Amino acid sequence: MKSTLRKSTSRRLRAHPWLTGIVVAVVVAAAGIGSYFATRSDSPAAATTTTTTSTVSTGTVKQSVSATGTLAPAKDESLNFSVSGTVTSVKVKVGQKVTKGQTLATVESASLAASVAQAKSTVASDKARVSDDENNSASDTQLAADKAALAAANNQLASAQDQLASATMTSPINGAVAAVSLTVGESVSGSSSSSSSGASTGGASTSGLGAATSTSSTSSAQIEVISTNSWIANVTVDATSVGLIKTGDQAQLTITGASDTIYATIDSIGLVSSSTSGTASYPVVLDITGSPAGLHDGASVTATLIYKQVANVVVVSTLALHRTSAGGQYVNKLVNGKTVQTTVRVGLSSGGQTQITSGLAAGDKILVPQIRRTTGGRTGTGTNGGTLPSFPGGGGGNFPGGGLGGGNFPGGGLGG
Repeated sequence: MKSTLRKSTSRRLRAHPWLTGIVVAVVVAAAGIGSYFATRSDSPAAATTTTTTSTVSTGTVKQSVSATGTLAPAKDESLNFSVSGTVTSVKVKVGQKVTKGQTLATVESASLAASVAQAKSTVASDKARVSDDENNSASDTQLAADKAALAAANNQLASAQDQLASATMTSPINGAVAAVSLTVGESVSGSSSSSSSGASTGGASTSGLGAATSTSSTSSAQIEVISTNSWIANVTVDATSVGLIKTGDQAQLTITGASDTIYATIDSIGLVSSSTSGTASYPVVLDITGSPAGLHDGASVTATLIYKQVANVVVVSTLALHRTSAGGQYVNKLVNGKTVQTTVRVGLSSGGQTQITSGLAAGDKILVPQIRRTTGGRTGTGTNGGTLPSFPGGGGGNFPGGGLGGGNFPGGGLGG
């Protein structure tokens, strides 16, 4: 079988002399490639260690976790009229600054005022009846009945007065108008809802001042008012870190639009997680300290949540620490120009710095290793395989039958 294949190949070469050229070219190219792989070498990155002298100082060591999220106003009031009627005035527009108690809109109140007047008349009549009972020594039963009627009249008057007050929508907070969906002449239906909430899962907000109910749904709000001088950040912390933090912990924030670092405290930590791509995370609300300028609703927040911190302590570069065979730690301290192995005890470590609780004092000189890495390259020798000559068919040659490197030989492939 092998003899037959050799004879067949020989006949093909004699029949097509140019095939000899391509075979030779392929062999030369293969030899060049083989030479490259035989002589290439990989030089791994070389590491060299030097030491520098460092003066021990005092500083602050913080341990923290990272979180990201968005900024939101601390109070977000979604207001709706609690009485039905026709809108008679809308006194604000989006973006306008408002103060607590300021009138925002009103509905028709003539009928409500009439109800108040009627209730006042009833109260006056019932008071007179009770007075007559007391002056004329009426029976206890009669006196009790008239007093009960007076109490009911007073309750009716209070309700009528509340309804009349509710015809005027006022702002429950100092802030800015975020949305208005009322027009003069529009008929509105009173809302029975009286809930109120802060922005997102943040702090609580106050309820409306008799003017309207305040709801947590901004989508149905007739007027929305947000705080502009108090803010929260809604961030998320993954399941591996949430157990390290607690309410009251300090936080440092970088916020889009603010040039300075913003400070905050952890206001609340959610108990129910959400999951994204299999990773559980927990909502955390941060209460922004003070009233920083330049903040905007929805701005991106990157937060550092500090769960441990020590200040004014002796700190050294973590690289300066060495471990003994017994498990202790030491540094190389310079004493009168000589290197002395000095045992130390350590505390918190973070950001390449470690607290030293004993063994060193501020002002001591120590040696700190510095590691330098030199990345090696790959070297290789060998000749370029070159370019194969152009043969009939082009692009490696298309020959009848089969192929060698894209070329087709009669009756089948050589080496293919």
